[in-house]
Amino acid sequence: MHRVGTTRYLDSALGAATLHELPRFPEPGSEAAPGSLLAPMPGTVVRIAAGVGQPVRAGTTVVVFEAMKMEHPVKAPAAGTVAEVLVEVGQTVDAGEALAVIVETMEDL
Repeated sequence: MHRVGTTRYLDSALGAATLHELPRFPEPGSEAAPGSLLAPMPGTVVRIAAGVGQPVRAGTTVVVFEAMKMEHPVKAPAAGTVAEVLVEVGQTVDAGEALAVIVETMEDL
């Protein structure tokens, strides 16, 4: 066996193989679209506070979910418009799962 970074080369009487090491858990948000609001922990969606096409200010609650018997608001990080709502009330979400997408605007709402 020979290792180069995250790649391993195996040679034996039975043949050769190349193995590539992958991260065990992907970084939260690494595959999310720009402007995505992500669930900070696993939970259940209890309320959608802003719908598609609705303008929001920085700090406006977009989705509320329940985790550990408490409600947690997910707020818009900047002024913009809600482009997508990716969850429904009652849906269970995992940590790092995209809840909604905000398209930022330059002007103050």
